[in-house]
Amino acid sequence: MARTVILRFRDLVIEDGGTISEHLSLIQQYSEVWWGWWMRQYEVPPRALFQELAGMIEEKGFLEGFLFNTGATKLYATKIASIRVAPPGCRLSTPDPERSPSYYHRAECPAWFLLRSIQEVPFSDYRFVYDSFPTRPELHGTLMQMLNVPVASLEQLRHLDTTLWVVQRD
Repeated sequence: MARTVILRFRDLVIEDGGTISEHLSLIQQYSEVWWGWWMRQYEVPPRALFQELAGMIEEKGFLEGFLFNTGATKLYATKIASIRVAPPGCRLSTPDPERSPSYYHRAECPAWFLLRSIQEVPFSDYRFVYDSFPTRPELHGTLMQMLNVPVASLEQLRHLDTTLWVVQRD
């Protein structure tokens, strides 16, 4: 099984469907777009995980990841071509404003993902298994019972209060 990430998002600062449509528009124009990871205040950036993912990207050229719109309960497959991570305790502005939706231009995020594709996919086409919850180490004991358990549904995933899940997939 391949290890990957699912990034949570919701159209809160833009109209419904706007996050994906703005990112897709820039992919069509530039063949890539920057996606900012807006973690919650109680989460921590998983630096070791980001280094591991960057190594996988370097080896293969990209990492297939997923985006989960918890407002619309939609799943998207994406090709992650690069990851930029802020130094500890800091946040970064977009690596390239031209290749980022305008609502990101004032944002600072702990990590940025360079995406080369975004495509809506049915959850039923994949088999995901919980691998780890690196942004919520304080809940590690509580979530231990979830490790190596199949993700039953997007609804179940949504109820786990994180913005990044590490999963294994077939």
